[in-house]
Amino acid sequence: MKGSKLIAIAFVASLVSLLASCSRQSGSANTQLEIAVIPQSTGGEFWETVEKGARRAAEEVGVRLRWEGTVTETEVAEQNKIIENMINLGVDGIAVAPQNSRGTRAAVRNAVIAGIPVVAFDSEVEGNAHTSFVATDNRKGGEIAARRLRELLNGENRRVFAMRYVQGSSATEERIEGFATTAKEVGLHIESDPYPDSGTVEGCKTAAANNLERHIRNGRLEIDGIFAANLYTTLGVLFALEDIQRTGVKVDVCFVGFDTSPRLVRELLEGRI
Repeated sequence: MKGSKLIAIAFVASLVSLLASCSRQSGSANTQLEIAVIPQSTGGEFWETVEKGARRAAEEVGVRLRWEGTVTETEVAEQNKIIENMINLGVDGIAVAPQNSRGTRAAVRNAVIAGIPVVAFDSEVEGNAHTSFVATDNRKGGEIAARRLRELLNGENRRVFAMRYVQGSSATEERIEGFATTAKEVGLHIESDPYPDSGTVEGCKTAAANNLERHIRNGRLEIDGIFAANLYTTLGVLFALEDIQRTGVKVDVCFVGFDTSPRLVRELLEGRI
């Protein structure tokens, strides 16, 4: 978890500093700046880490921080309301992790029209109104995952399962695209790549279980490898595999996940991921 915390602090610090610089140049140097940071949700270990980074960065550069987000990562309309509320409150800058790259575009444009610079982080937003975008190279991450699976499976024509996240999340969509393109290049065959029923661990678990059960034959899961696109999907697939094993089904897969948490680190060290 230490690595992801440092990354969160670094990118939030950079965008807060950028917004502070923009506002000072516009003549507000004598008043304390107020920056709104809007995550994709306020739940889950990843966003809790981002909040710690945001608060540390705000303290370091001397700005007030408004941290506000939705409960889950699928409340696009509610996230847009939060952005509009920050515009009405007159914050000096907004950093937002869009839940939907297209669905958040208008709200971001409205903020910029109102004179509030916007930085997108973690996931992209369509258009060019925002000042900058800070994130992982998600497509490259998916490519790395596919090559790692190919290496672990040591052979072509292996059957793999890819667990997507919610539609419209550009970060996870790019990871899957990078994975799918490279999997085809290295000779892996994607048997299925479902979206979850919801943007929660439980929703990911349900979708993974329903799809993986279709590949059980003669008491064995006939899938060679798995890629999960983020923390929630990785946990969901992990829990689904555990449930399948409890029924007596033989499970022997190479499992590559994305993101991190203390639970995933333990599973990695114990050889299950």
